[in-house]
Amino acid sequence: MLPINYKYKNLSERDKAFLSDYCPKKLDRFETLMTRYKESECRLEVKAEAFATKAAYMVEMVLHLPGKVLMAKEDDHTMIEATDLAVDKLIIQLRKFTNRNQ
Repeated sequence: MLPINYKYKNLSERDKAFLSDYCPKKLDRFETLMTRYKESECRLEVKAEAFATKAAYMVEMVLHLPGKVLMAKEDDHTMIEATDLAVDKLIIQLRKFTNRNQ
Protein backbone atom coordinates (compact mmCIF):
# COMPACT_ATOMS: atom_id res chain seq x y z
CA MET A 1 0.00 0.00 0.00
CA LEU A 2 1.27 3.43 -0.98
CA PRO A 3 2.11 5.59 2.08
CA ILE A 4 -0.07 8.70 2.28
CA ASN A 5 0.68 11.93 4.18
CA TYR A 6 -2.27 14.22 4.85
CA LYS A 7 -2.28 17.98 5.41
CA TYR A 8 -5.49 19.81 6.25
CA LYS A 9 -6.57 23.43 6.37
CA ASN A 10 -9.95 24.61 7.71
CA LEU A 11 -11.42 21.08 7.62
CA SER A 12 -13.79 19.68 10.21
CA GLU A 13 -12.90 16.45 11.98
CA ARG A 14 -15.66 14.75 10.00
CA ASP A 15 -14.12 15.86 6.69
CA LYS A 16 -10.65 14.76 7.82
CA ALA A 17 -11.94 11.32 8.78
CA PHE A 18 -13.83 11.03 5.49
CA LEU A 19 -10.77 11.92 3.40
CA SER A 20 -8.42 9.57 5.26
CA ASP A 21 -10.95 6.76 4.72
CA TYR A 22 -11.83 7.64 1.09
CA CYS A 23 -8.35 8.17 -0.42
CA PRO A 24 -6.98 4.65 0.17
CA LYS A 25 -10.03 3.22 -1.62
CA LYS A 26 -9.25 5.31 -4.69
CA LEU A 27 -5.59 4.34 -4.79
CA ASP A 28 -6.23 0.85 -6.14
CA ARG A 29 -6.13 2.49 -9.56
CA PHE A 30 -2.57 3.71 -8.84
CA GLU A 31 -1.29 0.31 -7.76
CA THR A 32 -1.61 -1.27 -11.21
CA LEU A 33 0.34 1.58 -12.82
CA MET A 34 3.09 1.57 -10.21
CA THR A 35 4.10 -2.10 -10.24
CA ARG A 36 7.61 -1.25 -11.47
CA TYR A 37 8.36 0.90 -8.39
CA LYS A 38 9.07 -0.27 -4.88
CA GLU A 39 6.53 1.01 -2.37
CA SER A 40 9.36 2.28 -0.18
CA GLU A 41 10.45 4.59 -3.03
CA CYS A 42 7.05 6.25 -3.52
CA ARG A 43 4.71 8.34 -1.43
CA LEU A 44 1.58 10.42 -1.86
CA GLU A 45 0.87 13.76 -0.20
CA VAL A 46 -2.76 14.84 0.02
CA LYS A 47 -3.48 18.46 0.92
CA ALA A 48 -7.11 19.38 1.51
CA GLU A 49 -8.61 22.75 2.30
CA ALA A 50 -12.13 24.02 2.91
CA PHE A 51 -12.51 27.57 1.66
CA ALA A 52 -13.78 29.94 4.35
CA THR A 53 -15.59 32.37 2.05
CA LYS A 54 -17.43 29.87 -0.16
CA ALA A 55 -18.81 26.36 0.15
CA ALA A 56 -16.01 24.61 -1.76
CA TYR A 57 -13.03 22.35 -1.23
CA MET A 58 -9.57 22.17 -2.74
CA VAL A 59 -7.70 18.87 -2.94
CA GLU A 60 -4.09 18.71 -4.08
CA MET A 61 -2.25 15.43 -4.59
CA VAL A 62 1.50 15.15 -5.03
CA LEU A 63 2.89 11.76 -6.02
CA HIS A 64 6.62 11.32 -5.37
CA LEU A 65 8.23 8.69 -7.60
CA PRO A 66 11.92 7.92 -8.09
CA GLY A 67 13.14 10.73 -10.35
CA LYS A 68 9.72 12.34 -10.88
CA VAL A 69 7.07 14.30 -8.97
CA LEU A 70 3.50 14.41 -10.30
CA MET A 71 0.92 16.91 -9.05
CA ALA A 72 -2.82 17.39 -9.49
CA LYS A 73 -5.01 20.04 -7.90
CA GLU A 74 -8.77 20.41 -8.08
CA ASP A 75 -11.48 22.63 -6.57
CA ASP A 76 -15.12 21.59 -6.27
CA HIS A 77 -18.22 22.06 -4.16
CA THR A 78 -17.92 18.61 -2.57
CA MET A 79 -14.95 16.81 -1.08
CA ILE A 80 -15.77 13.67 -3.09
CA GLU A 81 -15.78 15.45 -6.45
CA ALA A 82 -12.58 17.38 -5.72
CA THR A 83 -10.84 14.15 -4.66
CA ASP A 84 -12.10 12.12 -7.63
CA LEU A 85 -11.09 14.79 -10.15
CA ALA A 86 -7.62 15.14 -8.61
CA VAL A 87 -7.16 11.36 -8.67
CA ASP A 88 -8.23 11.24 -12.33
CA LYS A 89 -5.75 13.96 -13.28
CA LEU A 90 -2.95 12.23 -11.41
CA ILE A 91 -3.70 8.89 -13.07
CA ILE A 92 -3.54 10.50 -16.52
CA GLN A 93 -0.12 11.93 -15.69
CA LEU A 94 1.06 8.63 -14.22
CA ARG A 95 -0.04 6.72 -17.35
CA LYS A 96 1.84 9.16 -19.60
CA PHE A 97 4.96 8.93 -17.43
CA THR A 98 4.98 5.14 -17.20
CA ASN A 99 4.25 4.69 -20.93
CA ARG A 100 7.09 7.05 -21.82
CA ASN A 101 9.56 5.22 -19.59
CA GLN A 102 8.88 1.65 -20.62
